[in-house]
Amino acid sequence: MQNTEAPAQQSPRRAAWNRIGTIVIPDVLSADRFTAIKSEAAERLDKATPHVHDHTAAHRDGSFATPVHCAFIEPGPALETLAYDKELLSAVREHTGIPRLVPRGGAVVGYREGDFQCLHLDSIKSTVTVAFALTEDLPAMGWAPHLYNASGDVLGKVVADHGMFPEGGEFTTLQHPYGEEGAVRAFAGYSVPHWRRPMTSEGLLVTMEFFDL
Repeated sequence: MQNTEAPAQQSPRRAAWNRIGTIVIPDVLSADRFTAIKSEAAERLDKATPHVHDHTAAHRDGSFATPVHCAFIEPGPALETLAYDKELLSAVREHTGIPRLVPRGGAVVGYREGDFQCLHLDSIKSTVTVAFALTEDLPAMGWAPHLYNASGDVLGKVVADHGMFPEGGEFTTLQHPYGEEGAVRAFAGYSVPHWRRPMTSEGLLVTMEFFDL
């Protein structure tokens, strides 16, 4: 949920987070750790659970679901260790300006050719999602910061007017850093609608969830 404190009481970083809902955090992922997580994900590909549904719905929890086709790979020890790493948590708190964040865990999202996620809000009520690509050249996802905290009815009209993969105007994109570069992206996936057009190749994305106490 968007913070409602008076702007004068917010740090500049928190105000920026509330305005755009995303930031790239550099130099928080070591090369050794990235290699371990990438190898772990490759070894667990056969444990991927398909995530597929074909309907559009606004849920009571505030999430907005649309057709999706991808897979989730449960985290192994290497990713779990990163998700609960104190240095990463401190960096996420500092860069977002949200001092009371706590981690929940992580997963790997797997995409095969043709997989997609239509415009949606994350169903997990995380304040901040932290992500990085395990696959080089992972295509950017769609991003609609002008719809921050929009209701399900509003998002339903957006889909009706602009389609499941809107383009143009205020709709834009976000690129997730390739983890070998040491950076991660923090974004407000529960508050800002986002989507991923049908893939033309396979891809893997690490996601970690953080909650505001």
